[in-house]
Amino acid sequence: MKTQKAIAVVMIVASSLLTGLVCGDIAFPAILCMLGLLGLQRRFIWDVAPEKRVVTSLLLLLLAIMFALHYRYGSSSSRVVGEQAAAIAWQTIARYFLASMILTLFLGSPRRLPFSLGLFHVAVTISAGQVLLLYDMYVAFRLSELFSVILVLLYIALARGVPEISVSHRVGHMSRRLAFGLILLVTINCGWIASSILYRHVEVLNYLPLWFWSGVTALDNTTGGQSRIGFSTSGELSSVLMIKGEQDETPVLSIKSDRSPGYLRAKTFEAYLRSDSKWLDRSNTEAIYPEQNGPLGMHFGRRLFCFDERDLSKCRNMTIRHESNLADVMFTPLGTVSVEAQLPVLTLGEDDVVHCHNVHSGLTYDLTYTNSVHRKPPTQEGQMLHVPKQVEADISHLASRIFAGCSTTAEKIDAIVQHFHTNYTYFLGLDIPPNRDKLTHFLLEEKTGYCEYFASGAAILLRLADVPTRYVTGFMVTYKDDLTGLWIARNMDAHAWVEAWDKELNQWTIVEATTGEDMNMASATEDLEHLRGSSGAILRQFLQTLYQYGLFGVPNWLYESFGLFGGLLLPAILFGAALCLAWLRRRKSKSFENEARSASAKSAELVILHKMLARMDRRVKAAGHRRDLSETLYAFSQRLRKGDSGDGLWTRISDWYLEYANLRYSRAICSERLQQLTHRLGDSL
Repeated sequence: MKTQKAIAVVMIVASSLLTGLVCGDIAFPAILCMLGLLGLQRRFIWDVAPEKRVVTSLLLLLLAIMFALHYRYGSSSSRVVGEQAAAIAWQTIARYFLASMILTLFLGSPRRLPFSLGLFHVAVTISAGQVLLLYDMYVAFRLSELFSVILVLLYIALARGVPEISVSHRVGHMSRRLAFGLILLVTINCGWIASSILYRHVEVLNYLPLWFWSGVTALDNTTGGQSRIGFSTSGELSSVLMIKGEQDETPVLSIKSDRSPGYLRAKTFEAYLRSDSKWLDRSNTEAIYPEQNGPLGMHFGRRLFCFDERDLSKCRNMTIRHESNLADVMFTPLGTVSVEAQLPVLTLGEDDVVHCHNVHSGLTYDLTYTNSVHRKPPTQEGQMLHVPKQVEADISHLASRIFAGCSTTAEKIDAIVQHFHTNYTYFLGLDIPPNRDKLTHFLLEEKTGYCEYFASGAAILLRLADVPTRYVTGFMVTYKDDLTGLWIARNMDAHAWVEAWDKELNQWTIVEATTGEDMNMASATEDLEHLRGSSGAILRQFLQTLYQYGLFGVPNWLYESFGLFGGLLLPAILFGAALCLAWLRRRKSKSFENEARSASAKSAELVILHKMLARMDRRVKAAGHRRDLSETLYAFSQRLRKGDSGDGLWTRISDWYLEYANLRYSRAICSERLQQLTHRLGDSL
């Protein structure tokens, strides 16, 4: 009884915390939690039999709450369909189940705890879990579902108490323990599989509470709470640095297409504000309503939105699914003709960027785009030719030098691309002094940067050559998942580029001014996956099977991947490897203290070496040479030696780098050699 009561305490506290987390209100769950702890004392009990009738009454009360919500929100004049309505519905249901869970503690026999306590705990977890999924808290959802299943299993197993077992029945006692362990393991995996099913059908589950009031609620139609990831929505320079710097491979979009999707547009900007180093969106938008695909103007299933009168049979098709929440953004290529989605209305900008309200994770839409070039002329040509006066004064001479001898727009675009690819390098760690214009500093002094700076510089310079341009952000999609056959847009694929209007050809042209390191990053990763062969696909299949089906999926994966012999051999190899690792760890445990003592002394010497290397790198950079992050000390030393003009300066510095490398990577750092290296540093400088 005591153990079961302890588990009941954990269930009550966990349900209260989870409800408070998803509802944003800790007062109501805290009060119910205290009442629940009081109810566990079983002193204030209303002995009602059978308990089943009370549970049935509570479930009927749930329907009454749903109809009350229908009356509250369904009659509002301001109706917004979306995930916010689903969130408030699931929050209400979670509060209801938590209150019902506490109520059952004051019902039934005082000699035992109610069985329905575990039932309502699972109900609270499922309801709150749907809100967690809406907020993209997938890990918290998985762990909460798994934790609740374990608690309920232990709670039910201890309901009748654990019988006393004598020593003579030790074998039977061990078998019961083993059986209980196996049941616990099976139940954990069943809970994991159930959470996978709930995750895959989250959209259907979210529709259920909305169905009672036609999916409408009076909420503020804003997107401030939605996550904006993977691309720049602000237009401010350096806004993509945190996204690309982490090399986050989290999928944002999955695309079905017969060819690489390439550039997917999310946001365009026309005006550059020098004071804030920021691009501004000045385009106007209009509402686009779907075409009628049913009698009497009714719509069935997905709705077709047409932006152009081109023949759709001559266009290419693409299907895009959002794997993350993206605020009011639909990703489309340049030249999109139509979009087919289950949405009531879309907005289309003058730049042909498509927006919609209440974009949620799992949104899927089909689109068609032209095979030929996009020929819609700019409607705000003045904005697309505007350059701030101070920026124009600083870089006008650079523009004159780049576009010397260029007469057509195509020649100017080729000239600007060649200029950046020849004279600039791709580098994420851009360091701009304070009180300096970021773009001017990049163009005239730093000459290292990433896609935002390359695109902004190309757009401004082309405007000085009388070429209308706009700054575009979105994804550059080049990675394809071999297992699913889908193209994947990841956070690390966030990109910025330029679209320029070619007056001679009467078409928009994509200008890719970013140097090769950025654009080849995804293709290099894809080549590496191909070099790995089928092992990469097998590993991804294993992780996917384990994530969806838990340990139940491992036998099937072993059989399908390696056959019967491989399925038996691989566990034996893993078990043997585990024994070997345990033996090696025990063997090395005796020398751990000696290594710890030597590490403390060695760390001080390493700090001195790092300071010397940083000092030398700064002096060499000031003299005109710069060591790349991926360049080894030996390669940099050879490059310095080749650049010696005859006075022997760079030869001495080259020898210092070699001596540093020999000392740094030796088995033991000698103090005498360290002092000699310090003296040579002063002599070289």
